[in-house]
Amino acid sequence: MKKNIFSEKNDLEGKPIFKDESVFYPDYFPLSITCRETQIKELTFLLKPLLVQKKANNVLVYGPPGTGKTLITNFVLKELCEYTKKVNFTYINLIKENTRVAVLSKVVSLFGGILPRRGLAIDEILSRTQELFSKADFSPIIILDEIDKMDKEETSKLLYDLARFNVGKRYFTLILVTNYKSFILELDNRTQSTLFLSDLEFPKYKPQEIKEILKERIEYGLVPGIISEDLIGYVAGFASGRGGDARIAIDLLYKAGKNTEKLGQSEITKDLLLSSARLVDSVKLSEKIRYLHPEEYELLLAIDEGIDVSTLYVKLKFSERTIRRYLENLEKLELIKIETYRVGKAEKRRVTLSVDPELLKKE
Repeated sequence: MKKNIFSEKNDLEGKPIFKDESVFYPDYFPLSITCRETQIKELTFLLKPLLVQKKANNVLVYGPPGTGKTLITNFVLKELCEYTKKVNFTYINLIKENTRVAVLSKVVSLFGGILPRRGLAIDEILSRTQELFSKADFSPIIILDEIDKMDKEETSKLLYDLARFNVGKRYFTLILVTNYKSFILELDNRTQSTLFLSDLEFPKYKPQEIKEILKERIEYGLVPGIISEDLIGYVAGFASGRGGDARIAIDLLYKAGKNTEKLGQSEITKDLLLSSARLVDSVKLSEKIRYLHPEEYELLLAIDEGIDVSTLYVKLKFSERTIRRYLENLEKLELIKIETYRVGKAEKRRVTLSVDPELLKKE
């Protein structure tokens, strides 16, 4: 008789590693928020005018990846909506909803409306939105996450339209979430002058802050004694060296736990962390490259062992202005480093990769 492949005893029947794996999932909402008290207080202050039906400034939330921007924004908005029925909000990720029509459809749904499948012209959708807004009994807040991922011309038009909606003394409040503060400079002048933005920065997490975040996940997610204090520090240091990204630390811990479970071991070891770290580096690099313009990726490959910026101007067919813009973005993504050096009286700039060239070529 054929033996079923699931009938064999597997490693999962050994000592458990996880108490609750969902603690390490990207959509997990922690029971307590740590290390972002300043940002919570500031965003709360900026939104308080809505409690007395006054106009709140729109907000630009910016900072490197994995620094709590989306988490804190959603946390504050949920608290606000629990406190008062005078406001309501919707969260829109522009990687998923990356056209004006897609975003406006989500806005319409905030008011309980549905757009017909036959499709409508933008003017009709805007008119429908205004009509629904006029009948609503709350002030709407729109969180636009990854706002820099949509086409810049489309983004300018979208933000200009949303910023101008009003019914009496009620307006849309926009919260724009991005990794780069400079994104706003890429919008047209008309849109920039319409937004009236307040800035809210989320700096990189420090190693001790990442360690504190990890301890909360470990308490609720792992069986006691699975990982030592020293290795928690190693994970925090690993993430700190990669932009202070707490998600990298959480992901590394989860992958190490799964590998420990797969091997039937009783605790996470340094070797398992090292092998998991290489996987995390590869995955995070893939995530960054996925959103690069093809010309940005071509520029990355051209850097190889290192190259002067002046040589890139000659080697690539793009304009110098375009290359400067691409270099700025790649540096923000921590894919490259740009250093200045002198040759005689001349000052030159050299570009080197911040990632393993072999991982890059595998992409």
